[in-house]
Amino acid sequence: MSNNFSESEIDLLKEMINVGGGNVATSISEIFGKRVHMNVPFINQFTYEQVFQTVMPAEKFVKAVQIQVVGDLEGQFLFILDESGISRLDQAYKEILKKDKKLANSAVTELANILVNQFLNAIIQLFDLSAQSLVPILAEDMFGSLLSSAYLEEFQYDDLVWIFKNEFWIEEQKWESALYFVPHSGNLEKLITEINF
Repeated sequence: MSNNFSESEIDLLKEMINVGGGNVATSISEIFGKRVHMNVPFINQFTYEQVFQTVMPAEKFVKAVQIQVVGDLEGQFLFILDESGISRLDQAYKEILKKDKKLANSAVTELANILVNQFLNAIIQLFDLSAQSLVPILAEDMFGSLLSSAYLEEFQYDDLVWIFKNEFWIEEQKWESALYFVPHSGNLEKLITEINF
């Protein structure tokens, strides 16, 4: 992906992530019945080493739901949730986690599916785009392995990578989860050109 985005183009990307993330925050609030707010969207370009120093250690073990998106907005969403993030879920979910791991994993996958589709719907409506998500896939691995694989799958081979991330807070406590977007090579440049045309 090019690193030659103008300031106005970066602002457009932030607006897309902000609008989509706002829908996600609303959905989380409705699902758990708690106040939720979102930080200003995190958009920056890093080397992989900087990602793992700034965002999350490469060796940290996480659950991740991978959801492919096709259409005008093409790429892959990663919903990352670590053990402390799971502990922020309500007591009923934690009881499920203790009793039935398979059922708990299904719940995490469905939650990610809902959140990604809410994110997509907001962007589609705002920018008059056409896009759809594919079947979600749950993975458990180290953060570094999952993130690197996502970039390779989207043909992003550069030493520098863009990180598009939303963080959420539930009742003033940070929920240790985040939604990342890994764009398909060249997709954002094409999309920005079409939106600004």
